[in-house]
Amino acid sequence: SARLLVVVHGCLLSSEFMALGSGFNKVADNNNLVVFYPQVPVGTNSFDCWNWFLPENQAKDSGQLRQIADRIRSLKNEMRLPNAPALLVGMSAGGTTVSGLLACFPREFAAAAILAGTSYGLADNLKDAERILREGPPSSPSRGPCAPRDFKGRLMVMQGKADQIVNPAHAQRIISDFITADPADREETKKEGTSTYSIGDYKGRGQLVMIDRLGHAWPGYNTNFRNHEKVGPAGKFSTRLPFFSSAGPNATQLIWQFLNERPLRSGEP
Repeated sequence: SARLLVVVHGCLLSSEFMALGSGFNKVADNNNLVVFYPQVPVGTNSFDCWNWFLPENQAKDSGQLRQIADRIRSLKNEMRLPNAPALLVGMSAGGTTVSGLLACFPREFAAAAILAGTSYGLADNLKDAERILREGPPSSPSRGPCAPRDFKGRLMVMQGKADQIVNPAHAQRIISDFITADPADREETKKEGTSTYSIGDYKGRGQLVMIDRLGHAWPGYNTNFRNHEKVGPAGKFSTRLPFFSSAGPNATQLIWQFLNERPLRSGEP
């Protein structure tokens, strides 16, 4: 049966940009997926960001989290999908929104990936949000009413080490809040083209991917285009997207490999 994948865009982007750059529609064609790209409501702010830092958007009974969760449930009914938990991906402000969805609706999602986002409930106003994005997460626990540890699914966190918009320290904080504060069980370094990145594994549930020299961007996007030889950054009809980089490993491929893995059942090695 089909599964539902929810992909949440970041600031200065849109659902259309997210579909084009991530290439998840192509993944869906080959894997019996229904993909839903939530769109931030018009007029939310001048950057088309999800207002993740507002208290009403950090609760399960109000605001943007409630709106997305309600839409996911109605989509499942419309598409006659089984009640199996959905898969969830978010980038930047969309990544922080994913943190909120996992914390406030933990049973709705089987697995998720957050790229260049922050953990849940770290700020409750714009000034604080801008500061923690720049300086890194505070040492204090989440301020929100929901609990990250309630999420029992699997979570990948991906982050560029040269990100000037979201401090790379946020990646480890997400793992600490949702999975474990312990060090990685194992870590390996990989090379793809000119890019080097590390993958840390946490209790078989969490993965932390840190990418050298990557800024605030979705890496390796150019090969996700259906006709990337013609319309990619080096194609005949050169196409570039903001906050998508042709450098680095293919984030879409890495994320899908992680999301598509069969979770371990109790008692399995």
